[in-house]
Amino acid sequence: MFAPKGTPKTILDKLTDALDRALDDTNVRRRLAEIANDIPDKSRRGQMALQMLVKSEIARWTPIIKAAGPMN
Repeated sequence: MFAPKGTPKTILDKLTDALDRALDDTNVRRRLAEIANDIPDKSRRGQMALQMLVKSEIARWTPIIKAAGPMN
């Protein structure tokens, strides 16, 4: 989940906690599995884990996108 830049940390923490509780809920997990979603384990959740994932994906895909060149 993303939030706008400048969102207060207290709000981010509340959102993180709510999302974590939702992802631990049996009914939510069942529905996410039904629609083929990957449910991250606890070590892959939270603000720092998301930040690390985004940075790694940028590092992974930037060279590929640049090598592909402009799409005309």
